[in-house]
Parts: sequence; structure tokens; C-alpha cells
Amino acid sequence: MDYFNPEKIVKDLMRKQKSNIIIEQRTKCECNRCQDRGIYMEGELAVPCQCVKRKALEKKFKNCQIPKSMLKHSFNNFQFSYYSNNIKEPLSKRTYLEIAQKTYQYAQEFARDFVKGNAYEGLLLQGPVGSGKTFLACCIVNHVLRNSDKEVLFVIVPDLLEKIKATYSNTGDYTEYSLVEAACGVPLLVMDDLGAHNYTDWTKNKLYNIINYRVNHELPTIITTNLFLAGDLTSLIGERTVSRIEQMCRPLWLERERDIREVLREEKAVQLRP
Repeated sequence: MDYFNPEKIVKDLMRKQKSNIIIEQRTKCECNRCQDRGIYMEGELAVPCQCVKRKALEKKFKNCQIPKSMLKHSFNNFQFSYYSNNIKEPLSKRTYLEIAQKTYQYAQEFARDFVKGNAYEGLLLQGPVGSGKTFLACCIVNHVLRNSDKEVLFVIVPDLLEKIKATYSNTGDYTEYSLVEAACGVPLLVMDDLGAHNYTDWTKNKLYNIINYRVNHELPTIITTNLFLAGDLTSLIGERTVSRIEQMCRPLWLERERDIREVLREEKAVQLRP
């Protein structure tokens, strides 16, 4: 007959609890091969697990802040069919397709050169709404993140300015210094939708400080805008900022017959028809 043994009961309970914790931890592992340890055994050899690279890549994309909907944009799925081979741009006399092909070529060359450490001049992608500027900028970003260890930051200019503004009322999650420092110092900065904001002297100065820093430190920047430097953009952000952009970026553009987003919606609607 077994006598009541409090010490034995406590040990059994602790052993059971520890076992349950281990089982629970194993069920929560993201990687079944290495149990989230980063390595696994093949015989007597410790082998690095592929999940380490995957997690590192996921972290890079998260830090980059590229929108989730744009993670799959790549040079391989850039569609030239959206650019007319018949309509010509009046000044250059080139078709919209020829313009797109040339801009695509420069964007691809920039991405490859940046990965190799040979890119010092940025790109200015100009064109009307829905012409593929942001798509092409994201092609560059995704190529760089997948093929190098270099940091990239993707910012939508109006959102960045609003975040900086929010720091003054203590309603944001960041400090002004951290936001401006990140935009100034990152190896590759993408400034999307420059010009889409109600610019005050304060916002003009913030933009100038970021762009001026990057010019002085030879850090390449990609800028997309619906406006042209010689026109509305100069009146919006100021002549000195535009002058810096001209100094740091190769001017490119895209033209389209119809808003590509509108065309995509129509194509999707046709696919959903019974």
C-alpha cells in the first residue's frame, strides 16, 4: 500500500507541468525542422536552417515599410502591354511604349548597380496618375531587398510629413529625430508621391533638410511624382529643393493612355463574370 507522500506529489506535478510547457512550446514553433533554433542535425552535423534566411528577409521587408500590396512587384511582372505603341509623346516623338521600355531599363540598371555598390545617382520617376511609377519603384526595392543586405526605406511623402507633424503633439509613435534621421541616413530611400500634399514653409524645410543631407552624403534616392520639376513641383516645394533633386536624380518618366489602375479593375471585373 502506497502512503501519502507530499514531496513525491509535488515533484510529479512539477515534472508534468514542465512537460506540458515543453509540448506547448514545440506546438508554437514556426519551423518544425529546427524548432526555431536556427539549426538542425543531419547525423552528427549541425546544419543552418532556411527559416533563418526567411525570417531575416521578412524583417528587412518590415523595416523597409513597403506596403504589403506591393511586395510582389518585380521586374518580371512589369507589363509593357499597358503602354501604347501608337501614341507618341509630342516633345520626344517617342511612343509611350518606347518611353516605358527606356525607363524600365534605367530602373533595372539602377537596382543591379545598387546591389553591387555602384549606384550614386538616384532616379526621379515622373508621370500622370496610374502610369506605373510606384510599381517600378517597388520593383527596385524588392530586387534590392532580395539580393543584398543593404537597408531600404519606402516612405509615402504625405504620410511621412504627417508623422513628423504628429510628434509635436505627442500623438505619434515616433520622435521627429528618429523619423528624419531614418530618412536621411538609410542607404536607399524611396520617396513616393512627392507633390501630393499641402506644403507649408515648415514641410518645405523638412523635405529640403532630408534631400540636402542625402545629396551631400551621396546617398541615392528614388522619387516618384505626378508633377514635373519645371512646373507645379517647383511652386509647391521650392526652387532650392528642386535644384537639389535635379542634382541627385536622373529624370525619367512614364506616359499612359489610360490610368493603369482603372484598366486593372476592368480586367478583374471581366475575370469575375460568370
